Amino acid sequence: MHVLSFRPEVILYIYMASCLSVLVFNILYIFADKYKGRALEKRSLSFVGEISAQIERLKEAGEPEAAHYKRLRKELKNPEKLRAFEYSVLTVKQQVPEEYTAEYLRSLRGVFLELAGVYRKRDTIEQAYFAYLIEKFRIDEGRESFDGIMDFLMDMITGKDVNARENAMRAFYAIGNESAILAIWRKLEDNEISHSRKLLADGHLSFRVDRKKLAKLLFAHREEFGTTLFLPVMQFIRFFTGDFQQQFFTLLSGKNEDKKIQLEAIRYFRRYPYEPVREILQNYVRYQEYIDWEYAAMAASALASYPGEDTVFCLKEGLKAANWYVRLNCAEALIYGLGISRLRLFDVENGRDRYAREIIRYVLEKEQIRQQEMKEGQVNV
Repeated sequence: MHVLSFRPEVILYIYMASCLSVLVFNILYIFADKYKGRALEKRSLSFVGEISAQIERLKEAGEPEAAHYKRLRKELKNPEKLRAFEYSVLTVKQQVPEEYTAEYLRSLRGVFLELAGVYRKRDTIEQAYFAYLIEKFRIDEGRESFDGIMDFLMDMITGKDVNARENAMRAFYAIGNESAILAIWRKLEDNEISHSRKLLADGHLSFRVDRKKLAKLLFAHREEFGTTLFLPVMQFIRFFTGDFQQQFFTLLSGKNEDKKIQLEAIRYFRRYPYEPVREILQNYVRYQEYIDWEYAAMAASALASYPGEDTVFCLKEGLKAANWYVRLNCAEALIYGLGISRLRLFDVENGRDRYAREIIRYVLEKEQIRQQEMKEGQVNV
């Protein structure tokens, strides 16, 4: 029979049958998921009792039983049981002082060393999860020399899976071995691997040992890395220390230095003012028509950290720039950064330059609205 000869009620019955099938599938899936959840919870509870007992033994005898290690080596090869073990540890942490659970987890290094060889052969999802646990449990924290765990993690750095790579890097940050971080950077550079700049910079901030020592090491090997990998190092340094002013000054002053590197150096000097940079920043604004506008715009923002009549005069001149972003940053640096009053900006607001008048009025009005909203907010509170 031709399709077009189907009666409407037949099509309706087929549609209803399809909907019923989907409904039955969803119900079965929900029950299966609940069963799986109960099974996981049951396994977790069995680990909780054993972990608690081993922690008590650790307090008394100094280490858990050998049979416990043997059982973990066998059972944690199963990802579901490994997941149950994680839940168990979290449960025990709520019942036992942190120092004891931390000592217990440190004692499991031999177990995880053996498991690393097992999960090394698994798919990337299981590898990523295992790396996540190494970081979470601080299994290899403080390790100075490479071992099977770090070899396993290093293999993930050059893999294609971004999540696995990120988990491996976080595990290295938790270990706190700066030489290993340098080795990672070399791997990324040599294999031309692209990774999120923000993740790289933020990851360094989670480094568990001496961040300044790590920063000095990476900066010392600056010539080995391209701009893509060196920028996160600069951002990492900007986020936590002002002790690299001379090094960043050299980068900013370099005639053949990459533009992105120099712009990042300007951001650094906005956060950590350095007097020798004052004239360089002012010249970027003063001669903005002859250079890339981004230098002038970034320098204008940075000059908010360099108070003085010379800076005020420079920024007022910058209000006449052809580029809107340069004008905006000059105006905001004057009003927000240096706190210059409207009275002191009278000459600009009522001057001949239309660009300067418009941008200064725009920012002044924006600030007036902000102040009004703050007052209304305080009244409402």
